[in-house]
Amino acid sequence: MKPIFSTSFSWIVAALIAIAAWIAFTSETAAVIAIGTVFLAGIHQARVALDVSRLNASLEKSLASNNATSFPIFRRPLLAQLSRQCAAITEQHTRARDEIHSEHLQRQLFEQSMRDGLVVLDAHQRVLSANAAAARLLGFDTTTARGRLFQEISRIPEVNAMLEASYKDGQRRHGLLEPPTAPGSIVDAAIETLRDESMQAIGALLLIADVTSEQRLERMRSDFVANVSHELRTPITNIKGYVETIQQIGLSDEGQVNRFLEIVARNASRLGALVEDLLSISFLESSNSKERVTMASTPVNALIDWVDAELGPAAEARGVKLTRNIESDLQLHANALLIEQAIGNLVSNAIRYSPRGSSIEISARTSDASQKSSSNTIGEIGIGMAVITVTDQGPGIPEKHLPRLFERFYRVDSARSREDGGTGLGLAIVKHIAMVHGGSVRAESVIGQGSRFCLMIPLAHR
Repeated sequence: MKPIFSTSFSWIVAALIAIAAWIAFTSETAAVIAIGTVFLAGIHQARVALDVSRLNASLEKSLASNNATSFPIFRRPLLAQLSRQCAAITEQHTRARDEIHSEHLQRQLFEQSMRDGLVVLDAHQRVLSANAAAARLLGFDTTTARGRLFQEISRIPEVNAMLEASYKDGQRRHGLLEPPTAPGSIVDAAIETLRDESMQAIGALLLIADVTSEQRLERMRSDFVANVSHELRTPITNIKGYVETIQQIGLSDEGQVNRFLEIVARNASRLGALVEDLLSISFLESSNSKERVTMASTPVNALIDWVDAELGPAAEARGVKLTRNIESDLQLHANALLIEQAIGNLVSNAIRYSPRGSSIEISARTSDASQKSSSNTIGEIGIGMAVITVTDQGPGIPEKHLPRLFERFYRVDSARSREDGGTGLGLAIVKHIAMVHGGSVRAESVIGQGSRFCLMIPLAHR
């Protein structure tokens, strides 16, 4: 800022020099009057300069600050009016700045809170703004993307091609793709160009929606329908075929007819078991299944008694021995029928794959006791859980199959499973029963040494 008195002082010095020259030709009285007049004019000029400087300082402070600034009050009408006008202008400026800041903040909050990715482009395909979701799905940094060509920050040829085509013809483009920057993800990219009155592109909006979950669910639904159709078709075809054969050969050959009827009965039982399992898993997967399941204190020994009574004969028929090792007075907070079904499915599965002369152990411990007594890791077990373990001496399961064992219709050996009458839903039902109770299930296996399935269920409150 210039010194306050610089202009006035220069003016006074120049006037005094002029007066000094004039004094030589005038009287002393006139000279004194002239000097006084010039001095008073200089003081007035200095005061005006000081007031203008104060007004200028207030104006600069107001423009630089986000807070309201008061302007000085002047007696001189012209400066007073100028001060009021400056105050009004700065107030409008502050209000407009606050509105712009508020709109910018709202837009940022809207963009960043969007679950989908959003990129705004200008007429030259430069990035005006992009939210965090778009950066994550397309693999770029939002802090460096602004002002750059979209093709510079995007390494996905499909999106770049869609953008070029949309800028050329103005048509909306969208498509499913798997971005290499987010392995395993499936996104739906949609591009909408904005055009002016002359149909020239002035910008574009790029929306990136993560549809991975939806696509997986759709794929699971399609697989489920295909699997159910296949599983139902086999017993139905067998039943129809043997019934038609009986109709053709008649009832004269009693031995042949009885053999065919046994096959029909076996397939009918398999069909019934499949329908029951489908109803069970449909109930367990429903959104309100937890609210519809009644929990109560349930003794584990009573559950194992039921499993022994139901599956003991089948184990004996295969030459397999069932043993138990249950911690005394162990109580579950559970639905007895569902836990019986879960343990029964695990034991039935073990019987199916156990060789003759082997044994299957059913054990139950609290989580603390199980972790202390177990030499192998069975995964994370929560506090206050009971661990029900079914261990067999079967051929074992290859490690690559373990992560998918509890999927619906997943079979390690599909041919053998169907021959043994399995529906392919038993372990999936066990998993969902555990989830309904707030528990979980794990599987371990070593080829040639057997398998172990651990069901974790909450303990009853004592």
